[in-house]
Amino acid sequence: MFDGWVSAAFGTADPQRFERCFAAVHQAAVQQFPLLPSALALTSLWIQAHLAAQGKPLPLVGEALSQLAEQGCRRVVVNSLLLAEGAEWDKLRSQVEQRRADFDQLILIPPLLCSRSQACAQALDALFPAKPGLTRVLLGHGCAQGENSAYAALQAQLKSAGRDDLSIALLHGGPSLGELLEKWNQSGARRVELNFLMLCAGHHAQEVRRESRSWAAAYPALSVTISDLELGSCPAFQELFLSFTEETGFNG
Repeated sequence: MFDGWVSAAFGTADPQRFERCFAAVHQAAVQQFPLLPSALALTSLWIQAHLAAQGKPLPLVGEALSQLAEQGCRRVVVNSLLLAEGAEWDKLRSQVEQRRADFDQLILIPPLLCSRSQACAQALDALFPAKPGLTRVLLGHGCAQGENSAYAALQAQLKSAGRDDLSIALLHGGPSLGELLEKWNQSGARRVELNFLMLCAGHHAQEVRRESRSWAAAYPALSVTISDLELGSCPAFQELFLSFTEETGFNG
């Protein structure tokens, strides 16, 4: 039985988006285990400073773990509110390791695509039902220095589920968004919907929207729309993050 937990997020500097996509997950866990000490913490000093400047002070992961240790917690779970591995996951692992000696047991839950890939594929299948004549591109962040195997595994699971209309592109790694748009442009597709395979797209969404101004000329056969949907605010994905209670035998 664990006696405390930390919800660890990279987050976003936008307080309203942070509430929808990250704080809501933590609050759902608090409601499930109201008597256990817990904390919502950040991996990024930059995000921490920007949120604090807007009236939302939050601890870094190491600070949150120190607070739980001071409260007498000895068996703690750190639930990573991350979608995939990358720089922030590496940073989170380092922050947790630095505090491991403070506890009898300290468990770090991996990102969703690494530990619950099939469940993610099922959630995406339900969230984006197939529509005749519509192709969807799911744009993930990806990792420039890595193989992005979790995204490849997710694509394979979507394909095995018969969802050839769902294709994953990456900002860092391949296939790129441009490569997929060119593929659909040449294949005879006409309608493409771009969705962000991110908990909160933030500035990436702004960059893609600026880039989209050139798409009409580059891909004349395509009509491309960009969705505002945030996966972090979707109940299905919030529930996936709460599944750490089953995986660890967490008992409040």
